[in-house]
Amino acid sequence: MTAYEARTTLYTADELLEGFLPDDELGFTETYDFSVYRRFVKDGGTAPFSPEVRLRQAAHDAGISGALAEHLGTAPPLVGVMGGHSLSRKEPAYLLVADLARHLTRNDFLIATGGGPGAMEAAHLGAMFADADDAAMEKALEVIGGTPKLPRLNGELFGADGSVLPERREDLRAAHLWLKAALQAKDLCPGQQHGKSLAIPTWKYGQEPTTPFATVYAKYFQNSIREEALVARARTGIIYARGGGGTIREIFQDVEENYYEEDTAKFTPMIFFDPDGYWQNDVDIDPETGRNLRRQGVRLDGVLEEIFKIARARHHDTAECLAKIRFTVDFDDIVRLLKSHQDAAQENRALMLKHYADARPAAL
Repeated sequence: MTAYEARTTLYTADELLEGFLPDDELGFTETYDFSVYRRFVKDGGTAPFSPEVRLRQAAHDAGISGALAEHLGTAPPLVGVMGGHSLSRKEPAYLLVADLARHLTRNDFLIATGGGPGAMEAAHLGAMFADADDAAMEKALEVIGGTPKLPRLNGELFGADGSVLPERREDLRAAHLWLKAALQAKDLCPGQQHGKSLAIPTWKYGQEPTTPFATVYAKYFQNSIREEALVARARTGIIYARGGGGTIREIFQDVEENYYEEDTAKFTPMIFFDPDGYWQNDVDIDPETGRNLRRQGVRLDGVLEEIFKIARARHHDTAECLAKIRFTVDFDDIVRLLKSHQDAAQENRALMLKHYADARPAAL
C-alpha cells in the first residue's frame, strides 16, 4: 500500500500496523500507518500544498465514507464513546469505560470511537474482551498497566529529510512501548472471542500509535469529515467520558444535531459518564498559584438544560428530551436508555444509508 491509495474497504489493525518492528525501540514509526502520517505532514497536513494531493486525499476519504456506509448497513446499533486521549490506563475512569464497553457489546451494541488512546482505547479494549472471561480481561489490564500513559507527541517529530529529531527519540521510544504493550494485551484475547468495534481516527493525529483493539478502522485525512462521520453515525446514543477540547467539541456537535431535531423520538441520548462527576463539577484552581488544579471538571448539566429549553420552547416535549440527557455510571440505566432509542436510531440510519445508495450512481 502507498500513501493516498484509493480505498473501497475499511482498514484493519494488521494493515495499519504492517511493518511494526517489536524489538526496534522506534519500531512503530516503521508501520504503514506512521509512514502515511509522515507523508501527510510533509505534504502540508490538513491543507496540502499540491492540488493533486488534495484530490487524492479527497478520493481516499470518499472511498472510506462509502466503505463505512456499507459496513454499517448490517451492523448492530451504533453507540459512540468519546473521551480524552490523555486518560491513563491505570485510572479508575479508564477501567470503568472498559467495563462499560464490555457490557454494551454483550448487549448487542457496536462501540465506535475516534480511535485514539485514553478513553477511546479503553472502549475498544472492553469491546474486544466482551466474550472473554474475567481472568483474560484482568490480565490484559495488568499488561497495559505497565505502560500506563502515552507521552505527549505534539510538535515536530522529524526533520525535513524525514528522520526522527534526536530530541524526540525518547518520546517515540515510549510510544513504541505503549503500542507494544497493547499488542501483547490483544494476544491474550482468544481469536474466536474477539468482540467487534469500529474506530474512526484521522491522520491529523497520526503521531499517536493506532490502538489495535478495534475490528475495523475508517481512517480519514480530513478531521472535519471524520468528526461528522463519528457524531452523525452514532445516533443510538453517545457516551462522554472525561475529556478536554476535542471531547467538548464533539459534545456541542451532538448538541447541534439534537437542537435542530424537531421529532422528540429522534433526540439522541447524551450520556455523561465519569465516576468523579467530571461533567457536573466546576474546575477548582488554586488561587495562590493560578495554575494547580485542585479539582478538574467542566460543568455542563445546567448549560445543556438551558440550551434545550430554548430549542424546545415552541413544543411541549422539553422534559422528554431532557430525560435523554443522563449524568450516570449506572450500566443498567444506560442500557435501558439506549435500548429505548435504538428503533428510532435504526430507522434514521436506514434512511441515511438509502440516501447514500441513491446518490452513489450520480457520484460515480
